Amino acid sequence: MKKTKYFFPKMGIGILLTMFTSCLAINAKKIVDAPYYPPEEAFADAGEQEKNFKVYYSGSKSPVIDGEFNEWDGLDGIRVRRMVYGGMFNPENTDGLFKVRADDSYLYVFADIIDDQPQENKFPAPQGWRDDSIEFFFGTDTSYHTFYKSTDHRVRIVPQSKTNKSAYDVSLNDVSMNGSIKAAIVYSEHGYKIEAAVPFSLLSIKKLKPKQKVRGDFQINDADDGKERSRLIHWNSSKDNTYVDASSWGDGIVVDLAEAENE
Repeated sequence: MKKTKYFFPKMGIGILLTMFTSCLAINAKKIVDAPYYPPEEAFADAGEQEKNFKVYYSGSKSPVIDGEFNEWDGLDGIRVRRMVYGGMFNPENTDGLFKVRADDSYLYVFADIIDDQPQENKFPAPQGWRDDSIEFFFGTDTSYHTFYKSTDHRVRIVPQSKTNKSAYDVSLNDVSMNGSIKAAIVYSEHGYKIEAAVPFSLLSIKKLKPKQKVRGDFQINDADDGKERSRLIHWNSSKDNTYVDASSWGDGIVVDLAEAENE
């Protein structure tokens, strides 16, 4: 008896294979575009992220912007160690401690940056992120919002000389402000220190008061080998979005300097 050939099973297998291949194509993993955002495990050795940064207020004491940093001794600061891109966090390559003060007219920022290859930055401040520099984000509107409000600002300070502590450039929201914001920078073999005074008039702020809640973030731009930026590090945000999204900033609190010194 002649056996009958059945084609349906083969056709069914072909259809199944086609459907399976199509599913694979639809659900294929997307290519991750640069910059690379490291997984959360990359932050494991960066230390616990502080819940708040402090702004030390005093109506009678103000730091002098002269490259002598003793007025910042004894104040709590925050560590900027959240790698946005540039590999795993390594304190020998890049690390930073930031502190903030205020009086009735100025917001003061101090940064102690560890850098295994500190460079002089020749870019103007609006493009200064491309080489060694720091950025400070600050706002007094604590409501949830993404787009910058009138009191949200980004200050970039660009160190320009290893021999002249008064050689720097500075911008506010990417607008050059050299002459309006005073700063002093001192280089060392393994990094540099910066202190700066930002007038409240530029920040749309009238005054800060103890126990007032604020918002902000801190950023280190690090370039090596005479090239452009190779590492980007934040205090709070894990993405390169702080310059367009104020909701990515962290929380801060204004504290009375005299009370803090007496604790």
